[in-house]
Amino acid sequence: MTATLPAETGRAVTAGIAVPRLAAQRRWRPSLLWFGVALVVVGALIGWKVLTAVGTTDQYLAVGRAVDFGAALTRDDLTTVRISSDPALQPIRASEVDAVLGQRAAMPLVAGTLLTQAQLTDRAIPGAGQQLVGLGLPQTRVPSARVEPGAKVLLVITAPATAIAAGDNEPAAPPLNISATVVDVGPGAKDGETQLNVSVAERDGPLVASRAAEGRIVVLMTAGS
Repeated sequence: MTATLPAETGRAVTAGIAVPRLAAQRRWRPSLLWFGVALVVVGALIGWKVLTAVGTTDQYLAVGRAVDFGAALTRDDLTTVRISSDPALQPIRASEVDAVLGQRAAMPLVAGTLLTQAQLTDRAIPGAGQQLVGLGLPQTRVPSARVEPGAKVLLVITAPATAIAAGDNEPAAPPLNISATVVDVGPGAKDGETQLNVSVAERDGPLVASRAAEGRIVVLMTAGS
């Protein structure tokens, strides 16, 4: 297309005018639409999962203060926490507190931890066929590593002091070893002593008590203690 423009000289001047072109129409692709729909659906599912995980919380029992091995649980020992449920943890629901009270700690319980049934026992300490014996031991007869309640130990009965002083040259019999479980630990009556209360088999109780009075017991830690 041309147009006539006036000129100063009186002659007509023609100039070209560009005609705009229409942009080419893009083809509609159904695959892109379905891809967008799929993204929306996936996002909605993720959001639903997050909301479900956050919303399914419940109250569970936790240890409110430290509980020694073998001690019976009271309400003062427990507290409640609200957490998301996790089948791997298997905590005890707060609604089951009455069934927990009176059970004993099968291990030392640490304040602030969730309470599980594996940490509890309904057996008394000492149990049937067991006796509780107190041992006041000097540092040289207890492992330097701190002995914890619930630890499995060996009580080694040493030879009497009179036999050692006599210097008997006859072959000594191997020392007697008695298995025991530490119930609680505390300072002894004398400076530098450790007081161990241990549970032993009923048949071994009198022997352990008499040898402890003679100062003839050494405590050994066993594997897994």
